[in-house]
This record gives sequence, C-alpha cells and structure tokens, in this order.
Amino acid sequence: MQFFAVRSEAIARTHQALQALSLQGATSGSGPSRALRVAQLYGHLQVRSADSGQLSLVLSELAAQWHLQPRQLRADLEALQAMGWLSYAGTSRGTDIQLHEPASLSRSGASKGPGASNSAAATDQPAQPGGSELLERVAEHYNHHKPTSWPAYRAKGQALLPKLQRAIRHAGDLDRFLGRLAQALAAMPAFWRTTYPQGRSGAECLAVLLACDRSCAGLGVEFWHVFSWGAAADSPPMGSSTVSRAQMLLAWDGHHWRGQGVAALKLSLKEKRQLAEALEAAGHGIAGTAAQQFAEA
Repeated sequence: MQFFAVRSEAIARTHQALQALSLQGATSGSGPSRALRVAQLYGHLQVRSADSGQLSLVLSELAAQWHLQPRQLRADLEALQAMGWLSYAGTSRGTDIQLHEPASLSRSGASKGPGASNSAAATDQPAQPGGSELLERVAEHYNHHKPTSWPAYRAKGQALLPKLQRAIRHAGDLDRFLGRLAQALAAMPAFWRTTYPQGRSGAECLAVLLACDRSCAGLGVEFWHVFSWGAAADSPPMGSSTVSRAQMLLAWDGHHWRGQGVAALKLSLKEKRQLAEALEAAGHGIAGTAAQQFAEA
C-alpha cells in the first residue's frame, strides 16, 4: 500500500498502531492529527525510496519544508521504528532509513479486525526483559566496560528505565544497545572521562549517556551520548593533528560551522567539509551539518 496522498485506510491503521504503542507506554500522542502526520511521513519516505526501500535524508531540511520542529519528525520516526515499519540511524550524512513492510498493512493483515492489527504491531517490537532484570543487565554491562574514573552503578529504583527502553528501541534490540554502550564508554571525550565523574554517582554518570550536549537538546535519541560517542567509535581514527587543526580553523556557533581567521578563508569547500566532519566525528557540533553546509554543487 502506498501511503502517499494519503489513503484513509492507511491513516486508520496508523492510528491503531500508534494507540497500541501508547498503551505499552512506548510513545506519547496517538490522536488523529498525529496519525495523519505519521502516515504522511511514511508515505513520503516510500515515494523518496522508490522501490529500494532505502533512503538518506536531512531531517532538519524536511522539517523546514513541512513547517515542523525537527524534534516532531524525530519523534514520528521513533514511533515508526517502534511499530516495526522502518529502522533508521543517524550518520554523518544525515539519517539513513530502511523501510519495512508494515505487518498490519500486508495483504494477510488487511482482512483482520482492529484487534488483530494491534496485536501485529505489538509483536513486531524487539523483546525486552522486565524492568528490574533490564536494569541489572545494563548495570552489569556498564560496570564491566566503564572507565576506571567512572563510579560503579547499582540498579536501585527505576528512574532511568523509560530512557533506557527508549534507547533500546532506537538501537533495535537490547544486544545492539549494549554493544553501542560499550563503544560509547570506550570512545567518550576526555572531559567526560576525567572531569565530569568527579563527585558524581554511578546513576548520574549512566544518565549522562542517555542525554546529549546542550547544542543538540531536543533533537532526538540519535544525539544522546551513548549513540554519538558510539558512532564516533565506528569512524576511522582521526589523527590528533587533524582535529587540532580543525579546531583552529572552525568553530561551532550552535547551528553551523564558521571559519576562524584568514587561514580559514583560504580553505576550499572540500577542505572545510573534511575538517568539520573530523570535528563531528570527535563529538563536536551536530553530526551531518558539515555534509549539508559544505555540499559541493
């Protein structure tokens, strides 16, 4: 079924799937207007991906075109991923998306009643342990991989559980999240490794992994430290001289990269992009800005 246009049946089934997620506490907002926006987004992605089901886009650009806040589109992407209708990951190019055939919209599911559609949407979710067991597993993994400068975490209370569940849904499943957690703990910047943990508890240190830099506030789960630091660990090692040079020539103003000094004016567009991407890989700025800002015509 092609959502684009948008078909009434597609909106109705999107509404059902969102309500199922809302009952599980996996998303907030399942009213008709949200369903219309989510269905429209899915249809737009179908058209842009053509027959491949794969595409890459810059969410901030699409949000501007649709007169929405980027956080709204990111929340809708999270909902679609939790429904099992797509999977996505933030990269230096923007957001890579892989569409999946919605189970509740397949031909076999089209003849089923609303109850069956809700069940299908629910069973598409990755299986997770119960709250206490989940916290214990995360605590064990965190304590095993944390730097020696970070305090141990003891799973007391469930204050971190909602954010952990949200991060696991973004990662795809618990095992992938734990792998990303280990990468982030190994790749964290020096300030967070040595200065931040002083006088803080293990719960506070784990919580900062489920948060983002102030410049990325409200931009979505993919900018949380556990994913931004973990993504940096996937990148080829950057020589410290490259990052140091980039820091001398470019600065982040909260929205874009700006040149510093006469030397920066002499840089080609390609050189600016490479230096900005090195800084983004090191955890500075917002990933994907360099490719967008310094795109060659």
